[in-house]
Amino acid sequence: MVNTREELRALKLLRSNELTRDMETKQLRMLATIAREVEFEVDEVIYRQGDRGRGLYLIISGEVVIETKTPEHGYVILNRLEPGQFFGWSSLFPYEYKMAWTRASKPTRVFAFDAARIKEAEQSDQVLAYALARCAGKAMIERIKWTRKQLADQLAAA
Repeated sequence: MVNTREELRALKLLRSNELTRDMETKQLRMLATIAREVEFEVDEVIYRQGDRGRGLYLIISGEVVIETKTPEHGYVILNRLEPGQFFGWSSLFPYEYKMAWTRASKPTRVFAFDAARIKEAEQSDQVLAYALARCAGKAMIERIKWTRKQLADQLAAA
């Protein structure tokens, strides 16, 4: 049962999201009860490469960039994420550390889903665990495609 306005907003966004809209209502409600709204200022670092993952995030408004640091070029944007996109998927997998930096490139509002609470929910609901693994896989495929396109564009311009 969804109890607060914040949970209701989270449920509505999850139901309309491309990655989660096919999930069962029970699982969407469970995620909505975990969601809490968080704001990030421009250039605020959400997590750094090497950090332990603590959450999964769904962008409500604003923009987030995922970056890596290279010796030759400094910070390079790997992905640019907009409202309706998730990030922080590695937080759902044991022993994974963040592979890149993530920061808000515009004032940004997200729903943050605490990774420990998601893992607890997955222990009692295997349907949720499977659904989230499928969502993570789909999201990662899209990120790899975007990164490959960006790399090809940069190489063509060089």
